[in-house]
Amino acid sequence: MATATEKPQHRSTMRVLDILEALANTSDGLTMAEICREVGAPKGSISPILHTMADTSYVAYDEATKRYSIGLKTYLLGKSFDRESTSMNLFTAAMRDVTAACGETCQLGVLDHGRVLYVAKVDSPQPVRLTSSIGKTLPVHYTAIGKVLVSELDDDEVRAMLPEPLERPTEATVGSVDEFLAQLAEVRREGFAYDREEATEAVQCIGVGVRRHGVIKYGLSVTTPSYRLTDEKCARIKEALARAKCHLERALA
Repeated sequence: MATATEKPQHRSTMRVLDILEALANTSDGLTMAEICREVGAPKGSISPILHTMADTSYVAYDEATKRYSIGLKTYLLGKSFDRESTSMNLFTAAMRDVTAACGETCQLGVLDHGRVLYVAKVDSPQPVRLTSSIGKTLPVHYTAIGKVLVSELDDDEVRAMLPEPLERPTEATVGSVDEFLAQLAEVRREGFAYDREEATEAVQCIGVGVRRHGVIKYGLSVTTPSYRLTDEKCARIKEALARAKCHLERALA
């Protein structure tokens, strides 16, 4: 029984906090059964909480290993305390190498409820560069990262994600889902995706997908003003992205 100076705790809220604490104390993630043991609660109570947390990206669920880990949104909330995960450190190091190689801004994004969630970036040293914010979301159909993230989905899944009419921030943005699907076919063939002034006029972007357990989980991109994107610069960007992709996929395996 709570005393006059001791407020009663809300059981469901405490279980959410206990789950996050348990996941924060492991580097390999936990199975459902392990979480139940750590929290001291039955599966029937923990399962709906975990599913909700996974659906909202506060925890991540790996289909291959059946393990839960800290999610990207929890990472973003904790970023002000500078508690970066090992994976994010790997990405940051790789992104710094990309920016050093091509002199342009590098960004990292994931798919979040049908939109691109930007989770990290390394700014260009150039005086004229992209201004963007970690934590923002954009539609997938006019971003290079969005295109690589959905490139391996079925056409029906993509259609369900993009109800028409599509948002068109510039004249270069695709006007229909059919046009977008044609772009995805090119992404599958080439391995790179492009935003050719589709999100912002006079700004272009090149993106590549990063796989984990054989599935594209992350999108890595380089953004540059159109006037700096020469053929030589384009080749340098693609080489840097391909090198980072290879390094990250080996490290994340």
